[in-house]
Amino acid sequence: MPGDQEPLLSLSGLLRRLEYFVVVADELHLGRAAQRCGVSQPTLSHQMKVLEKELGAELLSRGNRRMALTPPGRALQEEAPQLLQRTYAIKARIKDAAAGHRRPVRVAFSRSGHALRQREMVAEFREHDDVPVSVESGWSERNIELVRAGRADFAFVRPPVDADGLRLSVVGSVELVRLLPGSGATGRAAEERQARELPLVMWPRALAPGLYDRILDVVRQERSPQVAWEEPDYINVAAAVASGAGMSYMDRDIAEWMSLSVDLRVRPLGPHGPRTDIAVVWRHDQDQDLASRFVSACCRIGYVRHADRRCLVR
Repeated sequence: MPGDQEPLLSLSGLLRRLEYFVVVADELHLGRAAQRCGVSQPTLSHQMKVLEKELGAELLSRGNRRMALTPPGRALQEEAPQLLQRTYAIKARIKDAAAGHRRPVRVAFSRSGHALRQREMVAEFREHDDVPVSVESGWSERNIELVRAGRADFAFVRPPVDADGLRLSVVGSVELVRLLPGSGATGRAAEERQARELPLVMWPRALAPGLYDRILDVVRQERSPQVAWEEPDYINVAAAVASGAGMSYMDRDIAEWMSLSVDLRVRPLGPHGPRTDIAVVWRHDQDQDLASRFVSACCRIGYVRHADRRCLVR
């Protein structure tokens, strides 16, 4: 250890003094700070002087009328809470490891994750690895932000997405189909005419711009892709179509799931219709062995109908 570094045995005292300093910097009054810290005022004053000596800088200006922070004191006021929080996190992690506890793997589903078999993918991972998992759901853009912020370990998204700085693996794909009202035109010609004439119903682009644009690219092959009606999510899009307000395009698995509760006609776009991808994103600093196991479990479910497909990692 270099000679100018603090010996390990004195770190506990330094950390305690940093905790005291954070309170003093907040109160700028030794009496109130001592009360909050549960020590006497002389003890707290002595600890601040020791801290100043350890750091080689005056941290507090002790005038006759009021206490104030010096420039080094203001710098420490900004840095100390981060150091203390990191220390608390390390201690909690070590304590959990010693007790045999494992933090749940945090997973964010995309919307309608059940219809897209994401629940089955996570269940496969949980059962195969015997790992605790906590879940939530959201649109692709929100899920990416959860991973970037460290609030989710893995998130399902609908490519293409802006995943700069993240790892991404495509773990499945779904056929894109047309949604028409359940009642009305019958016969292929009448349905095609209805599809051209009905307004296009979609959800807001900002929720998953990559998937939204992918769908409109497919629509352009059949008609003008102008969206005449927006609904907040898949459920409301399906309800609007069922009411006769318009028609839409959706993943086949989601569309068939929706048709169980509302009156819809689900029509494929040819024998080999266009497909949309399901992907998982995670951070580069994620445990890569854990990531590999999670992605493999998702692929086993996502590509069960397509034995020739393989996970694409980039």
